[in-house]
Amino acid sequence: MMYHQITFAERYTLGVLRRGGLSPAAIARTLGRHRSTILREVQRNQASSDGTYRPQLADWYARGRRSRSRRNRQFTAAEWARIQVLLREDWSPEQVAGWLRRHRQLAISHETIYRYIWATRAPAARSTSICVGPANNGANATAATIAAVVSPANG
Repeated sequence: MMYHQITFAERYTLGVLRRGGLSPAAIARTLGRHRSTILREVQRNQASSDGTYRPQLADWYARGRRSRSRRNRQFTAAEWARIQVLLREDWSPEQVAGWLRRHRQLAISHETIYRYIWATRAPAARSTSICVGPANNGANATAATIAAVVSPANG
């Protein structure tokens, strides 16, 4: 089952049912959600003054949290250029991410750097990066991948 966020219609229904005195478990059954989802939604979005659940306010809070989430963070071309400079100096994505974070220049994970490297490579280069041999542990493929992406011809 795929996760999907609570919609405004579900929040409105939740508010009506909650004012009607239904338990979180009954509301969850009505909405086809798990009771912990309903409890979490109410706790996260109830008014601090009187503890009531206001659907419009809850939806506004949720949209704000979603827009501020790291998932929606886009890095600029200048930030990627800075990352490429460090990669060209033979730094690993782990070293780049750690150094940038330690010096408070950029909060980025090494996984994001690897995804960027993979996404910016040419499709033909992706198929040729497999290393064979008894001593292969994947390190050569990673180094070749980084070198292909950050070479001056590509960047």
